[in-house]
Amino acid sequence: METLGTAVIVFLVSATFVVFAGIGLARYGDDLAESTGWGKLWVGTLLVGIATSLPEVTVNISAVWLEGSPGLALGNVFGADMLNVFVLACVAMAFGVGKLFGGQGRDTELLILVGMGLVALALVFGIAGDVKLGPTSLGGLLVLAGYLAGMRMVYKAGQTHMHLEDIPAPTGSARRAWIGFGISALVVIVAGRFLAASADSIAEISGISASFIGVLLVSIVTTLPEASVTVAATLRKSYGIAMGNVYGSNAFNVTILSFSDLFSDVPLLGEMGGAHYAAAGGALLLMGMGYLVWKACQSPAYAMARMLAPAIPVVYIGTLYLVFTLAQR
Repeated sequence: METLGTAVIVFLVSATFVVFAGIGLARYGDDLAESTGWGKLWVGTLLVGIATSLPEVTVNISAVWLEGSPGLALGNVFGADMLNVFVLACVAMAFGVGKLFGGQGRDTELLILVGMGLVALALVFGIAGDVKLGPTSLGGLLVLAGYLAGMRMVYKAGQTHMHLEDIPAPTGSARRAWIGFGISALVVIVAGRFLAASADSIAEISGISASFIGVLLVSIVTTLPEASVTVAATLRKSYGIAMGNVYGSNAFNVTILSFSDLFSDVPLLGEMGGAHYAAAGGALLLMGMGYLVWKACQSPAYAMARMLAPAIPVVYIGTLYLVFTLAQR
């Protein structure tokens, strides 16, 4: 793309398609959960979490494989994780912190801890370095293994603490939902390709780091589906789904790096720089603050931690500034 204006127009158009298609993924994913009777919290969360993360998958693979921009891919993942918690905190303050974070069971706690653990694992391999293992990498394999093991633990915990309000009865044929889901996925794949290309062009032409473009612009676009699900679930008083969607998406977002490794000649985590460390550290900090707010709603011993909810947006903005500063060096 020859000019900044052209790149911005392509970015905005492709972003619009990604947003609407991503919302369609969330909607039809929810319809599938209802029509098939897949209503257990962990299944619904897994389905919707992966569905709403499909924009991140497409953009990351396109950034690494077609654009040769690992910085954009890494920035998108950690930026999306930060933004998801930011949105959750804003929704909680609007609808009631106790309503959103309270009444959750061990399965939700494990989901939060799994998400935090995967971000921490990515940070370790980013700092220590990663090694290529055939088409993938050691860090990518361990992140994928950690995600699968974590989801298994969440499932087992969910068997002893079922969120009955989130369990719908099967409603019949899922054909229409599957068709809508497939069309939405196709639109995301095509639009995501142009989104990654235009974002990379904006970074090159403007002189702004691709890492910061990924953390800010691209992550905002790709996380809008998650944000819409979080708000919609809260309005329906399906607080378990809202919590699970955010932390489930965050866990899966990190796992996207292991898939993206398949399209990279070098280990993706080994390409992390100062801005990525700040974004990953910020994501871990924000998720940890959310965890403490969750604990405060479960036990009086942590009651003071409720005050962290309004601090999450402040920390998010501060981390963005730090990422921008480091990305310019």
